[in-house]
Amino acid sequence: MTKDELLIHAYGSGLLMKWHWFRFHFEQHLRGRSHPFSESILRACLDCEPHIPGFAGGMINALGEISGKEKDLQHYEQLLQRLAELLVIRQVVTYPWQGQVRFRWEPTAADSKKNPELVVEGGEFPIGVEVKAPGLLEHREWRATNPTQLLSRVMSKEAIAELPDADKGITYPRDNPVKDFLISAEAKFAPFHRENPKFRGVLVIVWDDHINEPLTALIHPHSGLLTSKSFFKEPDGQPKKFPSMNAVILVRHLDQFMLAAGDEELVDDCRDALEYGRDGDFPPKMIIGNPFAERVPMEVVECFQAYTPSPEMGAEAIPGDLTWWMRV
Repeated sequence: MTKDELLIHAYGSGLLMKWHWFRFHFEQHLRGRSHPFSESILRACLDCEPHIPGFAGGMINALGEISGKEKDLQHYEQLLQRLAELLVIRQVVTYPWQGQVRFRWEPTAADSKKNPELVVEGGEFPIGVEVKAPGLLEHREWRATNPTQLLSRVMSKEAIAELPDADKGITYPRDNPVKDFLISAEAKFAPFHRENPKFRGVLVIVWDDHINEPLTALIHPHSGLLTSKSFFKEPDGQPKKFPSMNAVILVRHLDQFMLAAGDEELVDDCRDALEYGRDGDFPPKMIIGNPFAERVPMEVVECFQAYTPSPEMGAEAIPGDLTWWMRV
């Protein structure tokens, strides 16, 4: 499929036939111009097409279906989720894997109707990839107005009430979506793992610049979801485990989507809204292995350019308990 063919396909979709958050960007092509944001979406789709025939048109359809409700913020957040999928899928299918691999987009296992975004087959370990992005718009407003933010669940209600400026507003941890992401990924990966015990499942969470929020939710020593003291427990009090989900990748990129869609300049080392980035670019991507499951192959770590969180990466790579925001 060529770019012109994909544009013609887009013109007949909800991207232009209905009210859409991205309509302005794609309309520029009809006027003999282009827009960097829509160009980046088109390039990413076309880069995936040789590896997954039919992907480009399918992704444009998926974006176009989230339409028809003017300025609906839920639709906007759903579009960010789709862009996160596109970002990650493009990185996976264009990575130079060793040997001959094939990619299955939204496949299902024999005994399940649930599907991850992608499965990579051909090596010793089939790799499943699930991509999630949270709805953060309301949470971002709270961050911007409340002077106090809790990152973990270690404080009691009584202690929280005694915090300075508690009466002026508190932003609570955004860890329930992370918990739900783990539950969803496990449900999608488990049938594949039953079919082949060598299957490895990777959950990629695409967040905004406050990446220490999901990091804290996952590995805080007193409440982290991937620790023995998880706040999410079985009925017998034991921590909930996710044996088919082998690793979580944290990617800090939602802000780039929003900047590009709003005609603003990208930040950090990002050159394109749908560019996953090069190894060594800022901000770094992080990997958290599941201590209750097998490790993922090193090739997966290299594909996602992911590193174990450490203080050398900056304050965002350290789990926290409490943040006080100073307004300047």
